[in-house]
Amino acid sequence: MLMVPVGSGQPHHAVPVACALTCSWLLLFFHAAFSQKPAKLPLVGRKPFIAAWNAPLDLCTVKYNVHTNLEHLFHISGSPRAVHTGQNVTIFYANRLGLYPFYTDHSIPINGGLPQNCNMNDHLLKAYRDINHFIPSEDFAGLAVIDWEYWRPQWNRNWHKKDIYRRKSRELITQAYVNVTSSQIEELASKRFEKSARAFMQKTVQLGTFLRPNGLWGFYLYPDCHNYNLYEHNYTGSCPLLESLRNDELLWLWNSSTALFPSVAIRKSQTDSVSNLHFSQFRVLESLRIAGLTSHSYDLPTFVYTRLGYRDEAMAFLTTKDLIHTIGESAALGAAGFVIWGDLNLTSSRVSLILHLYCYLI
Repeated sequence: MLMVPVGSGQPHHAVPVACALTCSWLLLFFHAAFSQKPAKLPLVGRKPFIAAWNAPLDLCTVKYNVHTNLEHLFHISGSPRAVHTGQNVTIFYANRLGLYPFYTDHSIPINGGLPQNCNMNDHLLKAYRDINHFIPSEDFAGLAVIDWEYWRPQWNRNWHKKDIYRRKSRELITQAYVNVTSSQIEELASKRFEKSARAFMQKTVQLGTFLRPNGLWGFYLYPDCHNYNLYEHNYTGSCPLLESLRNDELLWLWNSSTALFPSVAIRKSQTDSVSNLHFSQFRVLESLRIAGLTSHSYDLPTFVYTRLGYRDEAMAFLTTKDLIHTIGESAALGAAGFVIWGDLNLTSSRVSLILHLYCYLI
């Protein structure tokens, strides 16, 4: 066993750091190697890898009287606009499913701001109505994607802009208790946040699978590999060990979901680079690893979200090489399909629509 001495000039306290890291990697490896399960039957016929569309091309007809025909290009499709219901690709944004709590960019609390402040019964009642509205058919057998991105259910993952959820959680504790130390505040705040966040996400997706059991339910961007450091020298794309272990801690979420929806959206600054390949590759591999950890009798299907354009320039469409790096790599690794997402930029003008989008798709 490799020991790492701590300190100098003092008796060495052996810390088996290398061993701990090695054991952690071995645990992840054995999880993946010995939990092989059958794949879930394909969503569409005998298509092991499907193409799905989730962008608002319906606006082409509304704004420019240009009719789109995606049926021959994609197996299933659905517009993310709220005016549409009964689609076989349904995405639930923060304001479309229950009473999702969050803070705006100006720190204004919506629905209490924190999951600790939300009335669960009121939320589930509203979610029940929303599901019945957006997915009216009880025989729904499409993709149901919950897109909640304001906070993450794990305390340690709420960094940068999401740190407001930790700050506000600490404030709740300081208001409720006197004579508590900073460490006690941190412990109480983190436990209460995580308990409430877990209940909020878990009960919501369980409600969805109960009401529409034939649908494939999950959360957009889950699991996340957190391998965003593409600018680092010798970037490999591999998920940090700590993030993979944190994903394992979300087993309650994977057990409650019936599909996984990671994202491989890439930036134009990395066009055609091998970094894009590694970025996509390890994100899909992490999802496939998670897919086999659950209590389900089958591997959860992975549907990879991507975009026609780059994250930082929506109307600059992916090159052939980057399509291979994202969609092609997803197919090669064994994902169940891909979903192309887009926003209103795709239909910002008739010129952008006809000259760029149509030529690109057709």
